[in-house]
Amino acid sequence: MHIFSPVIISLGDANPDRTISSVEEAAEELLTEWPIDDGDRYYEAVKACLDCITSNADPDFARTAFVQAAEEAGMSIKGDIFRHL
Repeated sequence: MHIFSPVIISLGDANPDRTISSVEEAAEELLTEWPIDDGDRYYEAVKACLDCITSNADPDFARTAFVQAAEEAGMSIKGDIFRHL
């Protein structure tokens, strides 16, 4: 697993918050549960996650891309005190 500082995303009142703490969890979230799959930040996040998984790139790079994709999708990010933006 490629671990990074946890990111807590809120998908709205009807859904529980999700804590994402690895590149693999971020990739799964992006590819299965993401509400908007056609934004530039979305594509960048998917690529960053897959690059990290396949070539051991920096997990923090994938984390930053994931946070940016969440913001692009209008998600609330909670407790992101380790933010690298």
